[in-house]
Amino acid sequence: MDKFDQAIINLLTENSRQSVAAIGNIIGLSRTAVNERIRKLEERGIIRRYTVELDNESQEESICAYFELTFHPFESATVTQKLQAIPEIRQAHALSGSTDVLLFVQTRSMERLNQVRQQLSDLDNLGKIVTSTALDRLV
Repeated sequence: MDKFDQAIINLLTENSRQSVAAIGNIIGLSRTAVNERIRKLEERGIIRRYTVELDNESQEESICAYFELTFHPFESATVTQKLQAIPEIRQAHALSGSTDVLLFVQTRSMERLNQVRQQLSDLDNLGKIVTSTALDRLV
């Protein structure tokens, strides 16, 4: 990655909806060159997705929870595939230590959070699941 790729990533991080032409004007490349660089960043997996950040009011209406999952044995590829089928999972991280996977889940209701927890508890080789509901966002 060179300075142009990094600049593109920084600009897309600030606003993933800005136009390719606007990015090109800021960093001094043509629209075509920026478009090609973005395509290559996507192909290499550096840019994996574009997201929406909701305003604080919308986020306050949602239920947030963290799930710690421990598997016996832990098969990353299988678990990843199953987790991708649950749209409320906002982040999923494989960890070192006694917990294999840490999930951040955001739902519209406690009922849906319970449904997600049930889906998770049905995962193959799951040894332990710990649910921690977020009470307040501090930062």
